[in-house]
Amino acid sequence: MTGCGKRSFIIPFLIIAVIFASISFVGIKHAQARTKKAYNFNLKVLNPALSGYGNFSLRNFSGRVVVLNFWATWCPPCRAEIPMLKKFYESEKSNGVMVVGINVNNNLGGVRSFIKSIGIPYPVVYATSRVINNYGGINEIPQTFFISKSGRIMFHWVGEITKGALYGITKKLLNLN
Repeated sequence: MTGCGKRSFIIPFLIIAVIFASISFVGIKHAQARTKKAYNFNLKVLNPALSGYGNFSLRNFSGRVVVLNFWATWCPPCRAEIPMLKKFYESEKSNGVMVVGINVNNNLGGVRSFIKSIGIPYPVVYATSRVINNYGGINEIPQTFFISKSGRIMFHWVGEITKGALYGITKKLLNLN
């Protein structure tokens, strides 16, 4: 009886188990529902001429949907998101949506010139350790938090966000009362 022992049964079973586990973990890694109150912060905006804001305080945007995007200039997926975030902001700001870039570079050297060179129109702030800690540590970037009109984190996306997710999640939050 060759090829029919326990070993031949275990290997296909393990392959199937790994496939199902990876599918589950991908869903958990990239998108998580949240319902906790968003941490309020008040930070100086790095691009006041482009955005029209000198300081950004989350509290001032109560009643609006806020999309917080943690990013860095050296991060390829972060840089890839920026053109989409720019278009999204321009198309959705009239609907009461605010986008805020939260830069997590180790220092500010070059961040302002990068922002200016690519023309980011939404406010960009430099993350403090307190902001990073209050949003879960931000061990991976990019990360995007969707904050409801009532100031609650309703969704958290880890990794490069898709256009469908960005618009779809925001549309659902705009329709919440």
